[in-house]
Order: sequence, then structure tokens, then C-alpha cells
Amino acid sequence: MFIPIRTDYRMSHRPWVNYGLLAANILLFFFGYNGSTPMGHLRIDQWLLYPNNPEIHQFFSSMFLHGSFMHLAGNMIFLWVFGNAINDRFGHVGYLLFYLGGGVLAGVGYVLMAGNAPVLGASGAISAVTGAFLVLLPRARITLVGLLLYVIVPFEVSSLYFLLIQFIWNLVMSYSQLGGLGGGNVAYWAHSSGYVYGIGLSIMLLAIGILPRDSFDMLSLIRSGHRRRKFRRMVSQGYSPFDRSAPPSAPHSWQPPKPVSADNPSTPDEKEMYLRAAITRELEKHDLDAAARAYLQLVQIADEAVLPVQQQLDVANQLMATQRYPQAANAYEQFINHYSHYEHLADIQLMLGLVYGRYLHQYDRARDCLSQALERLQDPRKVELARGDLAAIEANQP
Repeated sequence: MFIPIRTDYRMSHRPWVNYGLLAANILLFFFGYNGSTPMGHLRIDQWLLYPNNPEIHQFFSSMFLHGSFMHLAGNMIFLWVFGNAINDRFGHVGYLLFYLGGGVLAGVGYVLMAGNAPVLGASGAISAVTGAFLVLLPRARITLVGLLLYVIVPFEVSSLYFLLIQFIWNLVMSYSQLGGLGGGNVAYWAHSSGYVYGIGLSIMLLAIGILPRDSFDMLSLIRSGHRRRKFRRMVSQGYSPFDRSAPPSAPHSWQPPKPVSADNPSTPDEKEMYLRAAITRELEKHDLDAAARAYLQLVQIADEAVLPVQQQLDVANQLMATQRYPQAANAYEQFINHYSHYEHLADIQLMLGLVYGRYLHQYDRARDCLSQALERLQDPRKVELARGDLAAIEANQP
């Protein structure tokens, strides 16, 4: 068994609604509304969801009840690990509505597809939350703990793999239960319904712009994969990103992308590939300003674009050095989001905090960056610099 204990997602706000949901589930259990004792059974009997005779209130009440302490503990661990981030991304009201909707839709799925046994538990709503996490944060890192030869071993995996496996497993077990092949007393159809709701709704909200897009959500991941496949296909046909002319062996049907300018428009994918190659060429020639100009063109047509580690850092530093502070901040933000395990990440956070605080006057973000940098900085001079700017922000802000 592998248990998630944390993710590397950095929250911008306190997830108060998720705290409230955790408290509601825990308090109800310990106040005796549970299935662990005969008295608990009597207390919750009318609040369970009965598939043969469901009532409206049962779709809501059943998601706050649990049958045993282990049932509660397993659900609350998942809600804590994944719910905090989704609360942060959806906002308080949006998250509450999303969570309750997930619980209700999970109950509907169970009633339509499962057997006659009454059901209780937050698993369906939490499956919706983990489905949303899969769509919004597929590149987040999850720390799991597992038991190996009686030793607890922590390790990290991508949320894409962990949650996708969870989703597939629940689908398989749902159809196993439907065919009478096993599955025990676990409400797998509620889980699967919650996942489908969370994944589908999150994709829709991203697509229509209600949820803010970033370069690391599922839609961007799919788009990046499409661009990579197209690029590999062009390379296999003879295109070289470092040579503007096609090699003699290239097929006659292939034409290399032209330089990007207002006079010779091309497709967004061709523009992006050309600009990435241009950035590489300019950096190899140590022309940092030309590379920075090409990068600014690149983010205009692909705002989620991220360069390789050193290239992204070189361009961000050049934008900072030439006093293009908003562009520099965006480049540093992309670096931090994409390369969260970079060895010297604290230095980047320090630089970003200075940009926000001294030049852009975005003091809340500056405070966050400087505070995060102070947790990791070792150089006394950098620590003093971060503390000095943080103190100046605190002194000048109410």
C-alpha cells in the first residue's frame, strides 16, 4: 500500500473551505455519527444513501459519514493532500460547490450502476478532487510512503502517474463489481463517477477560461505533446532547426519554416519552432539581448513556453539586467513552476522577490517569494538581503 503524504504544490491562499470539510467529517465521526458502534448505526441510519429508495438529503448527508476509523483516516489523508491545492485553485466558493457537486454526482453514479447496499463516505467527493488535481496539476510531485520489508520508505512520483493509475484501477474494479467478479464492499462506482465528474468539469472550466490556464495543466501537456510529435515528424522529413535551408535529401513536399516577421506569416507551431531555434543560436553566440528578444516573441504566441533550464535562466537574467521587470518576473515564475527541484531554487526565489518588491510593487507576491527563499538560503549575505527587503515590505504595508 502506498499512502500520499504531501505534494510540492505551493499555495497562494489558506484553503479554509478544505479545512472546514476536514473538520466536519472528523467531528461528526467522533461525536458518534459513524458505523463503528450499534448506537452510531442508529444515529446515521436515516442519513445513508439507499439506492432502492434514495432521498435528496441522502446525497448530501452520506458524504459526511464514515463506517470506521480506518475509513475516515484514509479519506481524510487524501482530502488533506489533494484538497488544499484544489481549494487554492478554485477559490473558496467554487471549491465548496465543486466538492458538494462531486459528492452528489458520485452518489448518482452509485445509485444508477451499483447494487442495493446503502452507501456512506466522502470517497466520491474526494475522487472528484483528485480528478481535478490530475487535470490541473499533472506535473506536481507527490510524496508517498510505502512499507518495504517492515521499513517505511518515502519516495516521490508524478501526480500524472499516481492519479491516473488510481483512476484506471477504480474503473476496472467498478466493471468487475458490475459483472459480479468481486470488489468487496467498496463503492467503486461512486469513486469512478467522482473521478469522471472531476476530470470532465476541470477540463471544461479550463477550456472556456473560467479556471486560469498555466503551462503545467493537462491541456497544456497535451498541446506540448502534439507540438513535439509534429516537430519530430518534420525532423524525420529532413528539417533541421539550426539550418534555414532544407538539406538535399529532404522530400520535395517539405518546406522549412521561414523567419518570423510581419511580412511572412506562418503557423503558430512553425513560429514557435523557429523562435526556439533562434534562441539557441543567439545564446550559443553569447548574444543575450537577441535571445531575450526572441524569447519575448515566443511567449507572445505560446505563453506557457518554457526553455531548457540554463536557457530559461539566461533569458530571465538578461531581462532583469535590461530592466524589463514584468517580463523578467514572468520568466522567473515559469522557471520556478517548471523546475521546482532546481538545486539553487532559493536564489531564483530571492531574485523574483526583489523584482516584485523593488520594481513591480506587488508586495504580497514579493513577501511570498522572499519568505520561501529564506527557508533554503545558506549564504549569509543573501539571507541578510532577503530579510532586509522583507522587513522593508512589512514596514511599508498595513
